[in-house]
This record gives sequence, structure tokens and C-alpha cells, in this order.
Amino acid sequence: MKNSILILTIFLLFTGCTFKQQRIDINHYSIDFKTQKISQNAKLSSIFIEEPNVNRSFNLTSIYYNTKPYLFEEYAKNKWINLPSNMIYNQLIDSFIASNIFSNVISKDSKIEHKYTLRTDIIKLYHEFKEDKSYAILKIKFDLIEDKKIIKTISFDKNVLCETNDAYGFVKALNKGLEESTNSLLNTIISI
Repeated sequence: MKNSILILTIFLLFTGCTFKQQRIDINHYSIDFKTQKISQNAKLSSIFIEEPNVNRSFNLTSIYYNTKPYLFEEYAKNKWINLPSNMIYNQLIDSFIASNIFSNVISKDSKIEHKYTLRTDIIKLYHEFKEDKSYAILKIKFDLIEDKKIIKTISFDKNVLCETNDAYGFVKALNKGLEESTNSLLNTIISI
């Protein structure tokens, strides 16, 4: 009797260990947009770019979508590779350097002397489905500050049509919306 219980226990133990859990592959996406050189020679002295303030609901590695008003769901197999605030911050710094509008672009140390500051607020950042189409929803506000006074506020409220109704289509549309917003911001700054 003891031997049969021992054999049954060993059999169940080895049988249980042979079942493998199915692995779920997760796609990781990045925010990556490009801007072009706007000025041949830097027109303005220096700018400090603050880390963007992204609505806490959307500043996660989860990518959110909605199919009904007020109902947000997260993609199970699709995530951001990093927090949106970090990715957008890095892209803004690259964009300002590439534009060549400012002689110095300061990113981390606000104690370094600078004349301008860019403050960014991202209010909305999600994928929305309406009927048989989907949109990247982006609401962003930029404050250009000179000597501790806001001299220009530029807001963008974009619904960018996605090529495909999946997470990859959303990421492409979002990058397009961020690129358009940043290029418009840079062109506004150069005209000041």
C-alpha cells in the first residue's frame, strides 16, 4: 500500500512538472519621431527642457484604448518599452538639438544658466475606436517660458487616423501626431 502511494505520488509529481505553461509574446513599442533642421545658425541662446508631465493615467508601460466613452482597457500583448514621459522627453531633446534654433539645449541640470524653458503637459495619450476606424488621441500643451514668465502657450488636440486598427497602427499614428506637434512648436518658436 505504501509503495503504491509512493509510486503514485512520484508519478503525479513528474507528470505535473512536464506540463509547460504557454508563453505569451509581448510586443514592446517606442515613441520615436523625427524633426528636421530649421535654422542654419542658432538664433536663440539656450533653452532648458523640463521632463514632460504626462497624465498619470497614461504614464505607464501599458497602452490604453477605448471602444466606449469613459471605458479604458489595456492591451494585453502590447506595451510601451519605457514610460511615455521618458520617451517623449528624449525625443524633444533630440528635436530641439536637430532644429538648431538654440545654441544650447539643456536637459538635466536647471541650475545651468538659460534664458528659455520649455514645459510640456501631455493630457491625453490613448487609442480610440469609432465605428470601423481608430484614432491616436493626443492632447498636448507646451509653455515657452522666458525669464520665469510664460511668453507663449501652444496647445494641440489631435485625433490622428490610424492606418490599421491595431496597436502598431496606433503607435505609428501617435508618432506622426507628436512629430507634427513638435515641428509646429519649433516653427512657432523660431518666429518669436
